[in-house]
Amino acid sequence: MTHEKHTDSTAGNSETTTLSRRRMLRTTAATVVAGTGLSVASGSVAADTDEIMEVDFRYGTPSIDDAPQNEDEVVFNVHGYTGSSASVSEAATFQQTARDLGYTETVTAVTWDDSGLPWSAEASARDTGDAFAAWLGDYTNANPNTTIRILGHSMGGIVQMETLAAIGGAFTVETADSIGSYEVDDAPCESGDFYDAIESSAGAVHNYYSTNDSIARLGSGPADCGGWFSDGETASNYADVDVSDAVPDHTSYKESSGCVSAIIDNY
Repeated sequence: MTHEKHTDSTAGNSETTTLSRRRMLRTTAATVVAGTGLSVASGSVAADTDEIMEVDFRYGTPSIDDAPQNEDEVVFNVHGYTGSSASVSEAATFQQTARDLGYTETVTAVTWDDSGLPWSAEASARDTGDAFAAWLGDYTNANPNTTIRILGHSMGGIVQMETLAAIGGAFTVETADSIGSYEVDDAPCESGDFYDAIESSAGAVHNYYSTNDSIARLGSGPADCGGWFSDGETASNYADVDVSDAVPDHTSYKESSGCVSAIIDNY
């Protein structure tokens, strides 16, 4: 899929000598907690917005106005198989866990058509990557100073990778991460389908995996670049992150403070 060239989503946020607003807020939160004993969850630090807006691709291409505008940073949370009806509440679970840890930026739900049997839902997830990439291009043009982050759970990890492939380096998102990803385990490898997309379309890509996850593929362990049909290395901006100690199964990533802490530490 070919897209027009879009404004880099990280524009205005790349100066290394300037603390980001998020980092300043997290530092403020720590100071307040240390000085008064108040927790972040009690409201000692104001969040950008607590509203979870929904970008819904089930009925066609949504308007960019369905997402928050003019935010410093937005995490687009993509649900997994059979998760469309709970897309907003799943995003809210991640948001609340992140809020409790001091992360105050905006979280938005991305919903895709996960109906049917697993094989048809997987095909839909791959198709949604094209649509989401085109939508993100328009969104970044309208919000050039917003830092864009993608977080895909389970088959949402397929949407995550396909989105990077469809972007094709036309612009970059800051991070494109997965938790319990159902993408194939050699996808990030040099011989896999997404090595070039990872390098060209994101600042950083992380695979947060749990060896306790019996459903995930890539998300059940690190990328496998040494199998019968795969070789080489992963891209330089890709990293596997083991959260097994904090995640006991396929559905616990977003509510796990250990997992979410690892995610936002890389933001």
